[in-house]
Amino acid sequence: MQLLVAWTVLRTFAALGRLEPVDEAREGIKVDAAPAAIVETHWPETGIRTRPWSPSKRIATMSKGTRLLVRGVVASRDSSGCKGKPWYAVYPFGYVCSEHVKPGREQPTVGHALGERMRGDRRLPYDYAKVREEGALMYRGVDGVRTGVAARSLSEGMNLAVARTLEVDGAAYVETVDGQLVSKSSVGWLGQGSAWHGVFLTDDAAIGPAFAWSSRDKVPVLAEPAVKAAQVGTLGLRERVDLLEETGEADPDRWWKIGEGRYVQAKNLNEVVFTAIPEGALRDNRLASGDDQWIDVDLGEQVLVAYRGERPVYVTLISSGKGSPTPKGNYPIWAKVASMTMANQDYEDNPYMVEHVPWVMLFQGHNALHGAYWHDQFGKRRSHGCVNLAPLDARWLFEWVAPALPAGWTGYLPADLERSVVVHVRDSSLPPDQAFVQERPIGPPDPEEEKRRQEEADERRAEAAATAAEAVPAAAAAG
Repeated sequence: MQLLVAWTVLRTFAALGRLEPVDEAREGIKVDAAPAAIVETHWPETGIRTRPWSPSKRIATMSKGTRLLVRGVVASRDSSGCKGKPWYAVYPFGYVCSEHVKPGREQPTVGHALGERMRGDRRLPYDYAKVREEGALMYRGVDGVRTGVAARSLSEGMNLAVARTLEVDGAAYVETVDGQLVSKSSVGWLGQGSAWHGVFLTDDAAIGPAFAWSSRDKVPVLAEPAVKAAQVGTLGLRERVDLLEETGEADPDRWWKIGEGRYVQAKNLNEVVFTAIPEGALRDNRLASGDDQWIDVDLGEQVLVAYRGERPVYVTLISSGKGSPTPKGNYPIWAKVASMTMANQDYEDNPYMVEHVPWVMLFQGHNALHGAYWHDQFGKRRSHGCVNLAPLDARWLFEWVAPALPAGWTGYLPADLERSVVVHVRDSSLPPDQAFVQERPIGPPDPEEEKRRQEEADERRAEAAATAAEAVPAAAAAG
């Protein structure tokens, strides 16, 4: 059994290792025999770096207790990166400071990141609660409650990831995954999120319209493609139908035949339309290595399709940006994070916070594909700009997109975005010349752009404060 575990781990790591190749001989990295075959992380978060020295980019993170296979040891070149201590060269790639790990005995755990939390019929890795009182107080642990010193106040509608409930001096609190306490009376439980999920595609699919889901409940099905035709039935919310024949050139006069004598207005459907590989969505260097994954996001239909080369393999409904539209363009995924807390940026005026959002793949700036546990409106625009997925879809997509993070790993940041899976974002509801444009640069948030937006926010808030201050004396004089 132990040999099987080791072989499974090595097979997974071999697939990962192709993503971050390093020519150690050319770079003068000498790997010697290591005193330990397995090491275990003992910091709350441990990083793996591209090179065994400082500075070098951190490309992966893992939680405390994660075990790694060691392929050798590298002597330190400097006193700052690992305080003069040696580095371990580990599988599948990279180097970890020997100060951050300890020798281990057991093999690395087989499985995916967050998989250990997905027992039974769970759809989410944590229990979640919504803040239902404006100004609810959050405390740093039991001591914070007893001293009455709050860490912050919360806005109604913020979401918390809850580890447990407990009593402090007779009062009930929820303790978050991050160790903060909030009065239990101030929150309501969210449950396990939407049960919605997409479908696998096993047969070859032709380019063009394939099928659709109804966009709301009780969608009228008419005998003819005309609003005054006799009604012959209805469709339930997200009911799947075949797209047999299209009539009309544009909404609201566009209809789909879904059966003999059965027609539905196109505006009431989320249409699944398969497409050829768009320019820039799948580079030749990735095709050559067999890494032929790419993702199509159609904002117009609120549909996501996962492809391998020309073949669609999975399709589902999403919720993209509403007030802040999801940007169109080709975007290589610049980070995979098992779970992360999302909140408004300092330059944004409307506060929000959703803790430990699961299965996050950041593709442009702060925008990401991720699981959404707080709503069930997939098929409609809803988000702040991200692409929301139902929990089951988010987990599948996160584990499908290379690299699949092993158990205990919390994040991965590719050193070369040329090797990363591309998210192709378009809007089929717009005219052809507007449906796809590269609206934003690729990669993480631009520090200069973030600085500019913060300066604008500071100026805006200063002006608002000055206006409010001027209004106070005037009001007093009038009184």
